[in-house]
Amino acid sequence: MATKKLSLKVNACLFDVDGTIIISQPAIAAFWRDFGKDKPYFDTEHVVNISHGCRTYDIMAKYAPDYATEEYVNKLESTIPEKYGEYSVEVPGAVKLCNSFNELPKEKWAVATSGTRDLATKWFKYLHIKKPTHFITANDVTQGKPHPEPYLKGRTGLGYPPNKEHPELSKVVVFEDAPAGIIAGKAANCKIIGIASTFDLEFLKEKGCDIVVKNLESVSIGGYDSKTDEVELVFSDYLYVKDDIQQWK
Repeated sequence: MATKKLSLKVNACLFDVDGTIIISQPAIAAFWRDFGKDKPYFDTEHVVNISHGCRTYDIMAKYAPDYATEEYVNKLESTIPEKYGEYSVEVPGAVKLCNSFNELPKEKWAVATSGTRDLATKWFKYLHIKKPTHFITANDVTQGKPHPEPYLKGRTGLGYPPNKEHPELSKVVVFEDAPAGIIAGKAANCKIIGIASTFDLEFLKEKGCDIVVKNLESVSIGGYDSKTDEVELVFSDYLYVKDDIQQWK
C-alpha cells in the first residue's frame, strides 16, 4: 500500500506529554494501583480507565478527596519516573521531532500537560529532551483538561492567542492522544493531530481529530519561513486527514 503524504504550514505547535511524547500509561496505572492498595473505597481499575489525560489532583478530588491537596499530589507524582519509569518508553519519533523544534531559529512549540511540573520535567530528562520555554503543567492552571486553559496559555505564550473573528490568521495545532486533551485543544480553536498510541483510529476520528498518525515517526519539520512565521510540518504518512485541513497547505 502506498504511503500518503501531507505538508502543513502552521504558526505554532502545542504538545501533550503522556501518551503523546512518552508512553507512560503503564507507569501511571502502576502508580494508581499502589495508591489504592490500602483504600477499600477507591475503585482503582475505574480510575485507571478514566483518568488518562486528566490532572491527578482532579481525579483525587473526585475519588479520594481526603488526599486532594496540591502539595500531596506534587509529592506523589514526582516519584513516578523513579518508581515506575521502567514501564515507560518514548512515543516512536517523539525525541527526534521535539529536538528538531529546539533547533529552529525561533521557538515554535510549547507543552501543555495534565501532569505536574516535577513529573513532566522528569519525563523530559528521562527522554533527554530540552524543555521549551512555554511549559504549561497542572501547576500552572486553575482548570485542567478538558478545559481549554492549558492550550490557551500555550498558544498565547507563543504569540498566537485565538482570534475568534478571524481564526484563519493564526494556525495552531495540538498533538494529542486523549479525549480530554482533544476537547481542550478544539475549545482553544486549534486543529488536532491525534496520536494513535492510546486509542485507535476510529475513536480518534469520532472525537474530532483533524489528522491522525500512528506515532511521530511520520512527522518531521520541513523548515521555517521567517516572512510568514510558519513552520512546515511534513507527514510522510498518516492514517486520516479531514478534507478541510487542505486549506492550511
